[in-house]
Amino acid sequence: MIKILIADDHKLLLDGFTSIFKSMPDLEVVATAQNGQEVLDLLEQTNIDVALLDINMPILNGVETCKKISRLYPDVKVIALSMYREASYVKRMRSFGARGYVLKDDSAEEIVEANRSVFANKEYYSKQLKDLIFDSLFSSNKPEMPAVTRREKDVLQKISEGHSNRVIAELLFISQHTADSHRKNLLAKFNAKNTAELVRKAMEKGFI
Repeated sequence: MIKILIADDHKLLLDGFTSIFKSMPDLEVVATAQNGQEVLDLLEQTNIDVALLDINMPILNGVETCKKISRLYPDVKVIALSMYREASYVKRMRSFGARGYVLKDDSAEEIVEANRSVFANKEYYSKQLKDLIFDSLFSSNKPEMPAVTRREKDVLQKISEGHSNRVIAELLFISQHTADSHRKNLLAKFNAKNTAELVRKAMEKGFI
């Protein structure tokens, strides 16, 4: 029996993905989570074979969660669950130990196939992405990177975790004015119109 953990911050989607495995005799969803910290807490007390992780989760996103799982629970195989079709996301998750990448609109049959494949020590990538990402996934070409200071990286990480400038200032022991300035500078450096676009572009380029 393959023991599966599914993490997604939208309960409707979480329930939908959970239902996919109910009729499968060799697959069992033994835990669900709605953020990355819940995933790590569950792994401390639950035997999991495959973790199906949404990339965009609150508190601790799927990228950071994957990094921690790879370090703390190397026997747990991670599959990224995403709506993003960019090769950069696939490369990012793969670099931190994910063994697969599937899309939220993939068929139930493909989701099941992905879990069976990674459990069998194979890699699995959505059929929708194969033509798009094959060359890029195994390419060593790196995207152009904005010049970001160490402190800006700290602020960027806190922004990706959903913190306000006030909270970021408290966490990093800086003034709120300084936190405001860092956020504005980051938006400009990444040519982002808002925080959501900033986080997306920073993830694409591997900063978070």
